Amino acid sequence: EMEQRRCLTMVRVKGSKKKQHKSVLAWLTQAVILGVIVWYVVLRTSPLVGSRESDTKVSSSKLLRVQEQASSTPIIVEPSLISRDPAIKVTTDVRGNLGPPIVMIQENPGSDWLKDRWQAASDMHGTAIPGVHWIVLEFPKPTTMTKVVLDWEAAFARDYRIEASNDQQDWTILFDSHVDSERRTSEEFGQSPGVKSKTPLHIVHTVTMLDTDVPVSFSFLRLYVRKSAMGWGVSLWQFDVYGTTVGSRTIGL
Repeated sequence: EMEQRRCLTMVRVKGSKKKQHKSVLAWLTQAVILGVIVWYVVLRTSPLVGSRESDTKVSSSKLLRVQEQASSTPIIVEPSLISRDPAIKVTTDVRGNLGPPIVMIQENPGSDWLKDRWQAASDMHGTAIPGVHWIVLEFPKPTTMTKVVLDWEAAFARDYRIEASNDQQDWTILFDSHVDSERRTSEEFGQSPGVKSKTPLHIVHTVTMLDTDVPVSFSFLRLYVRKSAMGWGVSLWQFDVYGTTVGSRTIGL
């Protein structure tokens, strides 16, 4: 009888331990489920998450606006020397007696007194060809301009205009020495081999354009020389143009 009671007690103790294990397991399961629910709710309602989503939307919106603006904005290159380009055509009213007109925009300016400059003269004495003279640069793309640098030989000119056009019919005056001389600077250097007296080899005029001079773009630029300063046929080493190339639109003057 004592042995039976002992066995019955052991069975009851084992049953009680099993119930306790089941209770702990159930509690742990409920705690895990509750933790997952709380984590999910906090994650969905967190201001940080909302902020990140909002920032992403704003960034995407800004990027879209920038892309739209870029597709509709003209491509403007910063001002630079744009005339020393083999694609540019040079024409003059007369051929002259020295180098061809193209020498005035050669990429590497030469120093040969006979071959590397253009002159509106009829002989080697520099006898001027009568009348006004002009030089036209035809640009392959619409262009705006900030300044012109004219590298004259001793046979230079003070009296001239700089004009722009899109069709060579209607010309807009950008500079006129009669009224705009304050926008022109001059420097001299070298010694001309053609004369014995002190005579500069280079007389360089820098003409600065006003913002209002070229409100839009042009394709043709003309130097219109009314009179020689020295009596000889006018002569140029270089006709340099500084400006920008407009890549996406052409608007007439």
